[in-house]
Amino acid sequence: MHLLIDGTEAAWDPSRLGTFGAVVGEATRRAAAAGRIVHGIRIDGREISTQDEREFSERPVEGIGELDVRTTTPGALLGEAIDGAIHLSEALRHDIRTVLCSLRANDVSAATSLYVSCVESLGTFFQLAGAVFNGVRCGAFRLPAAAPGTSVELPEPPGATSEILQRLLAARQQEDWPRMADLLEREVTPNLEEWSAFFSAMKGGEPG
Repeated sequence: MHLLIDGTEAAWDPSRLGTFGAVVGEATRRAAAAGRIVHGIRIDGREISTQDEREFSERPVEGIGELDVRTTTPGALLGEAIDGAIHLSEALRHDIRTVLCSLRANDVSAATSLYVSCVESLGTFFQLAGAVFNGVRCGAFRLPAAAPGTSVELPEPPGATSEILQRLLAARQQEDWPRMADLLEREVTPNLEEWSAFFSAMKGGEPG
């Protein structure tokens, strides 16, 4: 099997690394030693998912022609996450406005079909926000420099947003449409706007 790390063939010890998981673990350690992290894995040209990676952990390396491990810097990965969060926030706010219009027009059927997609996207967004927030807290990404005599503060962490989602889900289960509309307009949307503004400000920072 050929092991590639960022396109360059790397030596490895078949007598010590007999499984897919062991080889990936070795590549991960080498990347970490260079200040990088694993960003993607291909087996014989096919990109594999995180789920595949877990399932293949004990798979013998025999039969694999080429294992291509790609790495990136923590700052670059967070930059991608920030861009993704900004775009997702914009799409969510657009969908929320559509749900609100349907609810206020008493078109519950149209509102609830889009609402299901919104809730799934909200869950993804807040997971992403949490990852970025934790990355900033641990110093992997520096905040933009503040003006003299001022400081840059992080927004409230995603714990508060999970409470908003719980109230939103409760309102949906009770079919309390006015309450659901109120939560979407007065709590979910402002929370998304706070995170979006924070991410936009972070784009001016330098990767750490």
